[in-house]
Amino acid sequence: MNHELFIIITLSIAVIFLVFRLSRISASIKEIAYFLKDLSAGNLNARLFPKWKGDLGGIANNIISVIEKTRTRLDFAEAEMQRMEAILRGMSDGVLITDVRGTVILANQTFRNLMAVNEDIEGKQMVEVLRNMQLVDIFRNTVDSGNIISEEISIYKPHKDMHLIATAVPVYSRDLAGDSVTGTVLTLHDITRLKQLEEMRKDFVANVSHEIKTPITAIKGFAETLLDGAMDDKENAVRFLGMIKSHSERLNSLVDDLLTLSRIELGDIPIKKTEVDVEQVIDTVFMTLREKADRKGLYLKKAISDGTQTIYADKDKLIQVILNLVDNGIKFTEKGGVTVGIDETGGRVTLYVQDTGIGVPQNHLHRLGERFYRIDRARSRELGGTGLGLAIVKHLIAAHEWNMRIESEPARGTRVNIIIDRYL
Repeated sequence: MNHELFIIITLSIAVIFLVFRLSRISASIKEIAYFLKDLSAGNLNARLFPKWKGDLGGIANNIISVIEKTRTRLDFAEAEMQRMEAILRGMSDGVLITDVRGTVILANQTFRNLMAVNEDIEGKQMVEVLRNMQLVDIFRNTVDSGNIISEEISIYKPHKDMHLIATAVPVYSRDLAGDSVTGTVLTLHDITRLKQLEEMRKDFVANVSHEIKTPITAIKGFAETLLDGAMDDKENAVRFLGMIKSHSERLNSLVDDLLTLSRIELGDIPIKKTEVDVEQVIDTVFMTLREKADRKGLYLKKAISDGTQTIYADKDKLIQVILNLVDNGIKFTEKGGVTVGIDETGGRVTLYVQDTGIGVPQNHLHRLGERFYRIDRARSRELGGTGLGLAIVKHLIAAHEWNMRIESEPARGTRVNIIIDRYL
């Protein structure tokens, strides 16, 4: 009997111990289950603090180790993603990232500026917010073909036409079915300035060729006429020689202006600023051009207040600037004259050259200063201009770190303002 009681007690204790162990294991499993449930819900900050040993403790520690490594990798990936996003947002090129359906994932500020989009377009359909079928077609062709597509597109704005290179690159992901396009990266590179420079280069080559060819053709024609017998006609021979001389001087003037402009643009003509007496500069210019103005019955007038007015400038370059501007004024003025003065209103100092000539239409003002640009080409050639004088003036003013503003109205004259930063 005692033996049987011992066995019953022993079995009872074993059962109680087993139930206790199972209860602890069950609680531990529940704790692990709750922890995994938090993780699956996206709570990466969930923590597990195992208080048990043995196999279950080992399993828990292995889970914790895997989670910590995963958390570290996710933190690193998030930091890398943030760095990449910062790079994309700060790029000078426009960047648009979309999914395969055309939903905007990211659009940097440059892209929004180029496309004139002021709203936040992330999360919206690109076809709705961009309203540019060229870009939409590039996106669709890239998604359909899986190829990189690059095209030149134009965007027309009220005050400025823009030319862009749009490049769409497909984004792939690998799944059981193989590689598939999941989105695109669209970049916009602004080539407007390059287009303008290319047009300027073409215009420059065409204009130089024409300007050089015209006097050369004239010189060749008069020389051939003289060789064909016109030398015996003394009166015409003298006139032809005079024409040859005139065209050779025009050709020489063109070459000189081209060389001067080239040297200024390359920085080979240094600007050495000293105190310069403005009145003395104006007197020098008037003395040079007085005879030319008198032949047309025009006045040359100074408008400077009493006392010596000095500015900080390169004297020779300033004379060249004023000389070109006054010469232009005389050329395009038939009645009245040219005034050179200093205006100190508005809290700043402006040296100006004003004529009473034919004036310039508003739509031409922004192009004044371009090489060879003429409003009336026939009249300019008749008056002997090379079309480079104002371009030289513009560059010399910029070299002084000054600003130039031109005001004009047809039949009411033109005023060229040189805004001087430093006044002594």
